[in-house]
Amino acid sequence: MAGEILEEPGARVLTVVNTTRDASTLHRLLVDDDMGDAGEAAEQPMVLHLSTRMTAGHRREVIDLVRKRLAERRPTFVVSTSLIEAGVDLDFPCVYRAMAPAESLQQAAGRCNRDGRDDDGRVVIFRPVDGGDPRSESYQVAKAASERFFGPELAAPDDLVALSSYYAERYAAQGSDGRAFGEEIQHLRRELDFPEVARSFQMIDDAYSQPVVVIRPELTEAERDLIEADIKRLGDPYPTGPEVWRRLQPHTATLPRHEVREALSNRLADPVVGDLVVWRGFYDPLRGLDGEKLEDTAAFLV
Repeated sequence: MAGEILEEPGARVLTVVNTTRDASTLHRLLVDDDMGDAGEAAEQPMVLHLSTRMTAGHRREVIDLVRKRLAERRPTFVVSTSLIEAGVDLDFPCVYRAMAPAESLQQAAGRCNRDGRDDDGRVVIFRPVDGGDPRSESYQVAKAASERFFGPELAAPDDLVALSSYYAERYAAQGSDGRAFGEEIQHLRRELDFPEVARSFQMIDDAYSQPVVVIRPELTEAERDLIEADIKRLGDPYPTGPEVWRRLQPHTATLPRHEVREALSNRLADPVVGDLVVWRGFYDPLRGLDGEKLEDTAAFLV
């Protein structure tokens, strides 16, 4: 797959995969590829990475760089998780998307020739041989339903008839106690039981992830000191205003909870408050909290 991506005409390709581990693995393959066949006169492509293992500020820097390079039509390969499908306005002539729920396929396609600057766009849906998927049950239900309705010899992801059947099956399957998906929330609203609505409704499933504050070595000494001071404020016994959380947000990434537990036990992270931790280990300048490098570090420490 990496070789096929590198051979795309124009060398401006977005590839969206389903897990941070897949993004890290594919990015490493693309970076490690020789790419010398283009000839000395051709500009060497830049290979960039986006995932929630990078801090919000780091991701913003990469997105700004990608946008600039695309405007200049310079060779750029981007490997990303689905985060690029939510409100990120980028325009690639070619998009590769690992098989995913139908709405994700549509969002990825929306990053292909969205500004009409090319004669046509190309979207390739593929099934990674060793690819992973998010662990949430709702995602598994959605992907299984997508594979029944969309694909070769089936409907296209924007087929309205197929989409109607897809969403009906998906929501029915995600219900509980014989109720369709969302019916329980609506029942609680009709009963005016808003505290239980707040407990039951969850827009983002964070059961498997945990926030991590990272003090990147690329920051200036003054910036690092400010982050350390805000972390200390969160540990104070007196309530901290929301401005501290807002200042730390650009410096926050997320990790699976089991990786955070391992990092704490190996002294690669320190607890701050609640489930928030501060990272004290290595941060890759390209891939952030790179899962493979974290495993290597943990093994070395053991």
